Amino acid sequence: MSGGSASACLPAERAKGVAFAIVSAISFSTLGLFAKLAYSQGMAPSQALAWRFSLAALCLWAFLLARGGHRRPAREYRNALLLGLLGFAPQAGLFFLTVKYLDPGIASLLLYLYPAFVVVFSVAFLKRPPRMAQRAALAFSSAGCVLTLWSRGTYPAIGYALGLAVAISYAGYLVVGERAMKGIDPIFITANLMASSAVVYWIVTIATGSVLLPTTPAVIAGVVGIAVVGSIIPIVTLFASIRLIGSADASLVSTIEPLFTVILSALFFGERLSGLQ
Repeated sequence: MSGGSASACLPAERAKGVAFAIVSAISFSTLGLFAKLAYSQGMAPSQALAWRFSLAALCLWAFLLARGGHRRPAREYRNALLLGLLGFAPQAGLFFLTVKYLDPGIASLLLYLYPAFVVVFSVAFLKRPPRMAQRAALAFSSAGCVLTLWSRGTYPAIGYALGLAVAISYAGYLVVGERAMKGIDPIFITANLMASSAVVYWIVTIATGSVLLPTTPAVIAGVVGIAVVGSIIPIVTLFASIRLIGSADASLVSTIEPLFTVILSALFFGERLSGLQ
């Protein structure tokens, strides 16, 4: 997708891309909450990720095989698998590790510094200078994240460092993904991302000896939640959005996620919102 196509697409396509980004952001906002639910039952981050990606991959591949969507060129398999192994899997692991040190609300706020990095990477690697509207949206969204973080209290420094690393890695993953996944079915992309990431985290889980079967209702709810609501829905809709409006615009629209994450954290984990927030 060229810079021109991302910024000058038809109004109907643009509206559809924005809608996909909104659905993605709202679905992603539940990820930290479902992760906390799985952690509360003794599940380690690597295992929660292994189950998350396995269940998501199983559902998506069943859908693809049923409709023949698996018949794709070898190049598309290569790109999708490499994006999963080198891009999606590492940043997903960093986010789940961050949630162990920080509440879901603040982890999401740190993650959503990533649109700034997406714009920078788009300029550096896609030669796509930001439009005035993008600059304004970036300034407001970044200011909102900073103001909210300013009053979040004291957390371990490692949590903040991990949160920043998630933002940077996620931005790189989206910018690379926009070019590598050009014209490819979002469901096919997501199925490969989930499968390759599942392999990575099952290797880690087995190596650390932390295998735990999801047998209790709470663990099952957590695993199904992070696989379906927090993975399949938001990742498919995010790639669909990127195909229509580009990674920079999609990431800026997605900054509504912290709002929903903080609200859900307040409702379910007792986090309190200050006037500044």
